[in-house]
Amino acid sequence: MAKTIQVYIMNKEVITSTSLEGRPIQGHYCTVKEISKTEKVISEEDAAALKLVKELATEKNLKFRIIDVASPEGRLRARLKGVKATPTIIVGSNRLTGVPQKEEFEALLG
Repeated sequence: MAKTIQVYIMNKEVITSTSLEGRPIQGHYCTVKEISKTEKVISEEDAAALKLVKELATEKNLKFRIIDVASPEGRLRARLKGVKATPTIIVGSNRLTGVPQKEEFEALLG
């Protein structure tokens, strides 16, 4: 059976800009709303681990799955697997937390 690599990352939603929408009515500003635009970003460590997994999975023809712990489903999967930090890479019963060296990850793949 082919190995599936699980990569646990966190997409953080950050505010990129804010603006005011609406106009005052009779001198009251109760209709004006502050609108925030957000964007989802991942940390440099999560991005580095994800890049490494993508490269080696493609090279070795393996499947990988990205689990975002910021989503409710991702949090549940992480809790069930005992993942407490990102990035975490799980292959079978083996795991690496943090950004592994390429050789360390290749050894995990066997």
